Amino acid sequence: MRPPRHSIVNSVGVWPTSFREQVMSRPYSALRISCLAVAGTLMTAGAIHAQTAAGGKSPASQQIGVNWSDPEIASFVKDRGSRTLQSLTPEDEAVLSRLKLPVIAFDRPPGVVNRGFSADALPPRKRQIVSDPDNPVWYTIVDTYGDVTVTIDADLRVQRELSADTKIYTPPQGAAVEPDVNVIDSNVEEGMEGIVAEYSLKKFGEIPYRVTIECTPATKQLCADKAGILKDREGLQIISARPPK
Repeated sequence: MRPPRHSIVNSVGVWPTSFREQVMSRPYSALRISCLAVAGTLMTAGAIHAQTAAGGKSPASQQIGVNWSDPEIASFVKDRGSRTLQSLTPEDEAVLSRLKLPVIAFDRPPGVVNRGFSADALPPRKRQIVSDPDNPVWYTIVDTYGDVTVTIDADLRVQRELSADTKIYTPPQGAAVEPDVNVIDSNVEEGMEGIVAEYSLKKFGEIPYRVTIECTPATKQLCADKAGILKDREGLQIISARPPK
């Protein structure tokens, strides 16, 4: 679910190489990407299955549908004029407003950050937004707080086409599915000093949103706190949504 190889634009400028290459340059990311590729494929496959069951087609180029009538989106759109977002600059909104899917992020530092720093020592947020203005169906937001990096990404593109006889588990309608936090540390990747924690959740239909927390050796105990990381998801909120007119 990473962006394709071509120049991509964020709120600062152009990244001439793929985001995957940017991530792969980090010392522990190669294994993270390979291990989580299966999870991403299953999430996408579930979306294909749901749409196909409803009578839709499932070619490789198909996009995951957005439930723009979701009450959370409706509430955001209604209150947009009076809503103040702490983390969103006009430049950020200029990028995000082009996207064809709702954008969720942490508007305020999540608990994993607050638990690692005292109030007077909280590092300022450094945000990067990556998207493709020519195909605005995915985004990646990277928030860095000193030794803790929080990344959120989502993608409407179907990554792989599965064979017709592939069996996909679909939870019963209305069933609440608790996200599972995957943790990659030195027990998984030899020589790794920090820790990566990651989970995914579906919103607004079948859109898979992925949250990744990366901790350096100095803060790795924060990424090991699965219960705390899951609780932090309550702080995720819509920061941009432009329903089609």
